[in-house]
Amino acid sequence: MLYSTLSQPLVFLCLFCSGLAGGVIFEFARLVSFLCNKNKIVLQIGYFFSAICCTTIFFFVNLSVNYGELRLFAVFAFVVAVILEHFIFANLFAKLAKLCYTKIVCKKKKEKQFSK
Repeated sequence: MLYSTLSQPLVFLCLFCSGLAGGVIFEFARLVSFLCNKNKIVLQIGYFFSAICCTTIFFFVNLSVNYGELRLFAVFAFVVAVILEHFIFANLFAKLAKLCYTKIVCKKKKEKQFSK
């Protein structure tokens, strides 16, 4: 162990907060897929890039806060935060996606009416 065990709660908190940020990235990928008429290819590409971003976030936060020492509680904190963020903010992002979708569709319908 590189440092005192007194800093482990701080490491847990930092990785938990970065996990929340990673969850927001996944929700953003779902939002983009919804705006593209629920296209499965866009969703899979979004999930792929979201997974890469989350892995990068986890790696760099772990490297800076935990000095690259990978422990089970660090992975647990990150994964729990991503899952918790999905349960808490999924409805908020769904409402945001629905609002954006209706604004875009209504705008296109109005443009078609005025062009006729």
